[in-house]
Amino acid sequence: MMTSALTEGLHVHLHNHLQKRYLYSRGLLIPGKGMVVKALTSMLIQAWAGNSYSSPLRSPGYFNIIGSREAVREGSVLLVTRPGREVPPGWKALFVSTVPGFIGPRELPKLLHSIIDELKKNPGTAVVLECPEYMVLHNGFRSFLRFLNALRDHVMLTGGRLYLITDPSVWKEREFALLRRMEG
Repeated sequence: MMTSALTEGLHVHLHNHLQKRYLYSRGLLIPGKGMVVKALTSMLIQAWAGNSYSSPLRSPGYFNIIGSREAVREGSVLLVTRPGREVPPGWKALFVSTVPGFIGPRELPKLLHSIIDELKKNPGTAVVLECPEYMVLHNGFRSFLRFLNALRDHVMLTGGRLYLITDPSVWKEREFALLRRMEG
């Protein structure tokens, strides 16, 4: 059994490692530069994360993995979902299906273009992807991840937020870890 001091030490080490990875990925920490940069950025991130040891990768940002629509608080929302699902009042929807008349699940460029058009018309719109498993089924995980990265960038540039509604248990461990790394 681990002692509490050892556990605390491992927790702090893991937190510092995640902070460094996050800072390097954002270009905030430059290898070889002094401790001042590291100390300042560490303090800023801890303040931003509420002075806790929770990873800044899980803080609300441009991309968030959620379990249900109820977590979406924005007023302007574009929902990407399957036909037959109820669309909340005030939300716009794009339907994805193999049935003619809808955007096909394999037509990721067309779907991305439709979402970008909506984001240009209404900057700051939140995009809610409600059928990621269906899209992965038709495209494979790598293609879906490329689509998601491009979509996240466009959402970020227009001042919106991207929500992915999913259950962690439906993903392979590595796939879900890659999705979690995109959060923030």
